[in-house]
Amino acid sequence: MHKLYLDPFMDMCNGEILSFGIDKHPSAKNVMNALEQAIEITSDCPYRRTFHSDQGWAYQMSAYASAETRTYFSKVCLEKASA
Repeated sequence: MHKLYLDPFMDMCNGEILSFGIDKHPSAKNVMNALEQAIEITSDCPYRRTFHSDQGWAYQMSAYASAETRTYFSKVCLEKASA
């Protein structure tokens, strides 16, 4: 049995998967490719786009923050649940 890492971007309004990446290892390239595809697919959106994150390592990458600056979207980080 092998693991695969899925990096999906889903439209939270209708549940449609806009883009995704699958790889045998977690990688910045995979996340960024899926993000760039999601940005491109939603480029005609007249409103500010919001991308949610699970506070994982990809969210903290400088390339992810750079994509936020280059395009008109905001990232929202879900708060960790307190035990």
